Amino acid sequence: MWRKLLGEMHNWRGRAAAMRAAEGDAPAVMIALDSSASTWLFRVPRNRKAIADFCAMVERRLPPGYAGMDVLRAFQVSFDELLTNIVTHAREFEDQPVEVLLKREKQQIAAVVRYRGTHYDPTARPAVDTTVELEAREIGGLGIYLVQVMMDEFRHAHVAGFNELTLVKRFPEAT
Repeated sequence: MWRKLLGEMHNWRGRAAAMRAAEGDAPAVMIALDSSASTWLFRVPRNRKAIADFCAMVERRLPPGYAGMDVLRAFQVSFDELLTNIVTHAREFEDQPVEVLLKREKQQIAAVVRYRGTHYDPTARPAVDTTVELEAREIGGLGIYLVQVMMDEFRHAHVAGFNELTLVKRFPEAT
């Protein structure tokens, strides 16, 4: 599955570049990448309003009856956390959108969040000590922990100046 998704990503990069050239710089919000409408490319401008709009679009693409409300909410929380971190901290290319490839399959959903930026691997962050009292904790730092807990897989790669975060959530086949 991972190799197949990587192959699709290589095709996606070429299509996304061609779309940007054809459209000028007008952002495309969502593009279906296959005829069965189970793979989508989203281009999310780097601002908080766009993150909320994107999470609402994800809900329309991953309806609760498809994989269960827990899977949908896990992706929405993960996307919100990751995209907010990108908007807040990855400032050097803030004029370029974040691209999200979302693939809905029979027993899992996979996503790749891709953005131009300095190499930063959130999966290498030290583990959060959840035993510390709330009053003694510093603000922040729990978003990546939430993603790690909610997703079955969470990986990072830095490819040609882009950070790529892969998220996979598996679920039992619906009956």
